Amino acid sequence: MIVKFFSEKKKAKKISFEIQKNVKNMLDSGQYTNAKYVKKFEEQFKKYFNAKYCVAVNNGTSALHLSLLALKIKKDDEVIIPSMTFIASAAAINYVGAKPVFVDVNKNDWLINPNLIEKYITKKTKAIMVVHLHGLMCDMDKIKKIATKYKLKLIEDAAQTHGSLYKNKSPGYFSDVASFSFYPTKNLGAVGEGGAILTNNKDIFEKTKRMRTWSHKKYNFFEIGFNYRMAEFSAISLLAKLKFLSSDIKRRIIIAKKYKDNLKTQNFSIFDETIKKHSYHIFAITVNAKKRKKIMTALKLKGIETNIHYPYNLSELKILDKKKNKTSSPESHRISKEFISLPIYPELNDKKILYTCKVLNQVLDS
Repeated sequence: MIVKFFSEKKKAKKISFEIQKNVKNMLDSGQYTNAKYVKKFEEQFKKYFNAKYCVAVNNGTSALHLSLLALKIKKDDEVIIPSMTFIASAAAINYVGAKPVFVDVNKNDWLINPNLIEKYITKKTKAIMVVHLHGLMCDMDKIKKIATKYKLKLIEDAAQTHGSLYKNKSPGYFSDVASFSFYPTKNLGAVGEGGAILTNNKDIFEKTKRMRTWSHKKYNFFEIGFNYRMAEFSAISLLAKLKFLSSDIKRRIIIAKKYKDNLKTQNFSIFDETIKKHSYHIFAITVNAKKRKKIMTALKLKGIETNIHYPYNLSELKILDKKKNKTSSPESHRISKEFISLPIYPELNDKKILYTCKVLNQVLDS
């Protein structure tokens, strides 16, 4: 049996007619970027997340970049960030000349540890960027209190968190701004690339909106801007797929439960389900670091594809910190060596889920 790590063939068939119809309309209009369908998507996306404002852009990293600029994060400022996340989170901070300051994660849920944050706050600290890893939101109450106490801006990297909730609130509710990615493998993925900014702050909305498209006003400019516009085709695909997001999240939760019920290992993310709704962009487990490669190879031989999100700890990367200290984020260091991501997507059927569990149990027992 072949179990793909990710496949969207069935979804593609469901949305192909609508996409083709709207692409014809787009071609007839001659407007291919930041036009009718982008605006329509912005309206529907902000409504889904109950936010006041949405700015669609070309990818999630651009969304982070513009968010930092709108919050006036600049050269030599410091931004607190978890050690365990994709490099784009830290790269966006570097784009504005600021410094990412890495904080270790919790042992149980792999999210930034709020009890460690204050230790890293200095006079240069201007913001906290939380990352809702794998689709699980951070402890936003605690982090919001810290941000308020020290008068820091709060940014949510919600690239993996379409459909997630914390105390029934979506990303963007607790923070100044939340950024999203629509990379094809995301819970809401474009046919191509895409990103978005959600905020309830009008000033942030207006600045990010103008800066995504050269920040111009007729024949003059407000500031140096960027070419971060979303393509109409990406918006067309996102509009078609947004209709399935709620049902897709429900299916992801069901798949995650089947893994939890049928796997012998309990080394997955542990959290309070009465407070948080996990959207399961990724379902990861941790294994013995020395056996990870062997385990993944054994699964592959049985037709099961796996992945690693992420095989590095940001605080250890020389490109980000030349004075790296490997002991500064011990949990992130450990987890980066132990992570294995299992297949999880709405089209994955029960037979393949149970087969994956059966084979993985056998491999872990051997």
